Amino acid sequence: MPKTDTDLTALSRSRYAMLRTYRRDGRCVDTPMWFALDGRTMLLRTKIGPKTRRLQAHSDVEVAICDHRGERVGTFRPGRARLLTGEAAEQANTALHRRYGWQYNILPMVTIPGVTSVHRDLPLREKLRRATHRTLWPDSAMVAIEL
Repeated sequence: MPKTDTDLTALSRSRYAMLRTYRRDGRCVDTPMWFALDGRTMLLRTKIGPKTRRLQAHSDVEVAICDHRGERVGTFRPGRARLLTGEAAEQANTALHRRYGWQYNILPMVTIPGVTSVHRDLPLREKLRRATHRTLWPDSAMVAIEL
């Protein structure tokens, strides 16, 4: 991904990054994501499922600056992803909370036209519980991408 401080600065100013993962057959899957930067490491949260399986099978990814609908603004840069566990996952979750504030737990629960919510089927009580807690959600995984 970014090779220069200018690239990292541009990335740090963006609210969204396009994460490109790869299926077993080599086809790419692009997803706009919220992220936090820790030096040259991008941290993000994703729901456990197809994306985490793709990352475990093929850790080479690409990242580009984009908007919330996935309209890419920058060029793709390579990175290497790994799933975080334990304290490292909680620290990454805290970094995302710091960056996005109240929006981090609320917006994934809200229906936004043109945006697919992976948590749309959660019962209201569970949505409210998650919205008020700062710990990592049980169906989520934290990812670190070395840029």
